[in-house]
Amino acid sequence: MQLTSALIVLSTLASAHGFRLVDNWSGPSFFDQFSFFTGNDPTHGYVDYVDRGTAQAQGLIGTSGQTVFLRPDSTNRAVGRGRKSVRLTSNKSYNQGSLIIADIGHMPVGCGTWPAFWTVGPNWPSSGEIDILEGVNNQNKNQVTLHTTAGCTMAGVGRDQWAIADALNCDVNAPNQFPNQGCSNVDQNTNSYGQGFNNIGGGVYATLWDASGIKVFFWWHDIVPQDVRNGNPNPAAWGKPTAVFPFGSNCPASHFQNQQIVINLTFCGDWAGSVFSQTCPGDCIAFVRDNPQAFRDAYWAINSVKVYQQ
Repeated sequence: MQLTSALIVLSTLASAHGFRLVDNWSGPSFFDQFSFFTGNDPTHGYVDYVDRGTAQAQGLIGTSGQTVFLRPDSTNRAVGRGRKSVRLTSNKSYNQGSLIIADIGHMPVGCGTWPAFWTVGPNWPSSGEIDILEGVNNQNKNQVTLHTTAGCTMAGVGRDQWAIADALNCDVNAPNQFPNQGCSNVDQNTNSYGQGFNNIGGGVYATLWDASGIKVFFWWHDIVPQDVRNGNPNPAAWGKPTAVFPFGSNCPASHFQNQQIVINLTFCGDWAGSVFSQTCPGDCIAFVRDNPQAFRDAYWAINSVKVYQQ
């Protein structure tokens, strides 16, 4: 009876704000939750994504306590498809009513880099894509972006946000936007991405996907809400998100289904390569190929990824 009562109390605490923890990934078992993508980069990056065995043998993945590390090769001149790196895709997929909370201690930075923590559905872009933490080269502000098929736009939709809109039509083939630009918010906090993010010891990104739409929140570790620390998240008490994408006639919720979590680092490619000269010297591919030491700080350190469901 005492054990049963304790379990009831714990269950009540876990669901006090309507969210139940369904996945909690960290430490040595973290990589068991993911598949290692080894195909050619869909974004045409100068990258050689390797399998788990190769990543382990070459020190591209590892753990320290509960923190996991993903890093590119920073020793050898790149050959073939490009610099060796890792791309993980979660074995599980998620749907509306999910809350993804990622505690990230360090992210890849530097010229030529294009890191991302994101989610994507099958048959892209028909099931949608949510880019939670993404940028390129020496960027210092995070860009949160949605990518969809036609019929999802943020134009004319009131959004109470801190960030500014970079583009409004989420359709990857939207007229008067770059190919696959999507709809995005650019966070004005220079600690939200890149070196600024690493200088403060990283932070926590929370992505709420419910019937009202998609919201992304960001906190550096000193200001993470107590309910998040306690494992009893209460998004209603978090205040303004860093990015808001409401559902409705402007963007039906059906645009997003069966999202898998992806963590990767590519180089150059469609985005990082096209804007490389804006902040970095020379040619992107040549830089990435010939300067392995430049990527010693281009690593992910992830303390945990937790998924809650309503």
